[in-house]
Amino acid sequence: MEVLVSWPHEKIHSTALEYIRTHSSKQPDWRFTVLDALAQRLARIIQLDTDERPIVTCFIDAQRWYAMTTARVFGVYQGARFNCSPLDVSQWRWGDFKQGGRSEVEVATLALANGTHAKLPYETGPAAKGPIYYERFWTIEYPILKKLG
Repeated sequence: MEVLVSWPHEKIHSTALEYIRTHSSKQPDWRFTVLDALAQRLARIIQLDTDERPIVTCFIDAQRWYAMTTARVFGVYQGARFNCSPLDVSQWRWGDFKQGGRSEVEVATLALANGTHAKLPYETGPAAKGPIYYERFWTIEYPILKKLG
């Protein structure tokens, strides 16, 4: 994980949320996915680090959930826990995220720089834009933001 003297949680939080909201639609119809907060059931089972802020979270059930924050991506899929920096993800594979516009559950595969993989369950249809644009923030926008300092 990239180490900065002072991790810019607030700047990442505001910039990533603006980027995701610009590309998202039908947010009131999202069943499991939440922007800028912990999904209701997640608030009881996870704790964020000091200054860490939620960006996109999703709670489907106790065996399928994730949190994408200002510093990491973590969650559970079928009993397997994962926890990594978004900067350590070398490839995000989303599967069929459209599902004809319906809200279903699909599984993404995150290929990590260390050669391991993590499975991330997510809500398809319009809600899929939350995690997909979180990825795009880190792969497209964050490098620019970092250069601007």
